[in-house]
Amino acid sequence: MLPFFTGKKVGVKPGINLEGYMIGNGVCDDYYDGANALIPFAHGKALIPDSLYKLTSGLNIYNILEPCYHGNGNSVGAKNMTGLPASFRELGKTNKPLPVRNRMFGRAWPYRAPVRDGLVPTWAQLTDSLKRHGNFVPCINDEVATRYLNDKDVRNALRVSPEKEVWSICQNFFPYYHDAGSMLPYHKNLTAKGYRALIYSGDHDMCVPFTGSEAWTASLGLEIVDKWRSWKSDSQIAGYLQAYAKNLTFLTIKGAGHTVPEYKPRESLDFYTRWLEGQRI
Repeated sequence: MLPFFTGKKVGVKPGINLEGYMIGNGVCDDYYDGANALIPFAHGKALIPDSLYKLTSGLNIYNILEPCYHGNGNSVGAKNMTGLPASFRELGKTNKPLPVRNRMFGRAWPYRAPVRDGLVPTWAQLTDSLKRHGNFVPCINDEVATRYLNDKDVRNALRVSPEKEVWSICQNFFPYYHDAGSMLPYHKNLTAKGYRALIYSGDHDMCVPFTGSEAWTASLGLEIVDKWRSWKSDSQIAGYLQAYAKNLTFLTIKGAGHTVPEYKPRESLDFYTRWLEGQRI
């Protein structure tokens, strides 16, 4: 969740003034974000036929258009004049030599993990079970982030002690327990109070499919004030949205995966800016 705050005013005692919040590809409710979202998503993307209700392995669940590499391999470190690694420059291409991700044992949202009370399992805890069932841990390229966040100058600027462990994605530093249950009551409460809310989803994320977010936003029972329509970025259709009463908007980003700004930075900046400034998306 990304909260939206306003600053303090002259002569007013300092305090937090919550204006609204954004949630991107976020899990809300076990009923809506479980199989009820996954199966329609996979069927709608022509990944499974009508008669098949068991997904096959081999897809990158964080973006079904991206390749998924596993096992051993070599890291791609070639750079051009921009100084960016080749893997970063080629983001979005489907036929490319991505480096193998070997630091997956963290607390990213585990494949098929339930949204229920208790300890959220790590990939390490799930590995043996996944292998026994013929699945594998999906891979994501974290080469750029790893290089950047472990850079000496960056660590100094962030005041990260050199004695601390090196950064790696989804570090398993602290146990995380889920004890809040469904988020639906929270959304009902916040929207009833008039807080602005933008729920957005990359439409190629199979980790937390947009089908679930679309369903639970509709389930709040709010009046539709802006029927399903496209929205544009750089004069091109960038996705679709539906707006409800009480300042709630559900929006999709065409071609984006689980981490929307990673795949569609320009489009993300456009809808972020318009929403924050109160403009029509």
